[in-house]
Amino acid sequence: MGKNRKGQDPARAARPAAAATTPEPSESWVRAKGPALRFVLISAGFMLLFYGVFYTSPEDSPAIDGIIRRYLNAYAVAARAVLALLGFDVQVKDSTLFVGKRAVDVVRGCDAMEPIALYVAAVLAIQVPWRAKLVGLVGGVSVLVLVNLVRIVALAIVTVKFHEHFETAHVTVGQTMYVVCTLALWFAWVAWATRERRRARVAAG
Repeated sequence: MGKNRKGQDPARAARPAAAATTPEPSESWVRAKGPALRFVLISAGFMLLFYGVFYTSPEDSPAIDGIIRRYLNAYAVAARAVLALLGFDVQVKDSTLFVGKRAVDVVRGCDAMEPIALYVAAVLAIQVPWRAKLVGLVGGVSVLVLVNLVRIVALAIVTVKFHEHFETAHVTVGQTMYVVCTLALWFAWVAWATRERRRARVAAG
């Protein structure tokens, strides 16, 4: 009888240990969904902060309004330089481009702040080394600013040459292409930033 009890004791002792190492269903769910939850929470939090800061009324936040006005004026000045190189006679007043007899206002919505902020939020929310994030932020934002400058220049040319198609070029073509460009840039960055992780998984598998 004593030998049987001794023989059964290790099995009895092993059962609680095995049970203790089994993760709870809720813990398994959090572990599985953790990266997705982290992405949603960080990106949503960043966008709430962005909207709270940059979409206040000028009366409530004159300092922010002044920054945005200077930002829009910088776009107008840069667009004038490009258009002048292309042979157009262009004048700038505040954030308005005067191209011949036509005028193009660079206003909020033409500044690409919202898609750029979404791109920044999505970069910050991905779990990769900070050096990769820095590359994505500096390189990606620079590319998006340049693409938006090209969009403004193109719209100014459309205003002069094909004025009747301005709304289509502005809303349907310009905005759609900018969103597609932003998404493509983010996916390209994610593929680059996670390449080492994918290689490790392939090697381990």
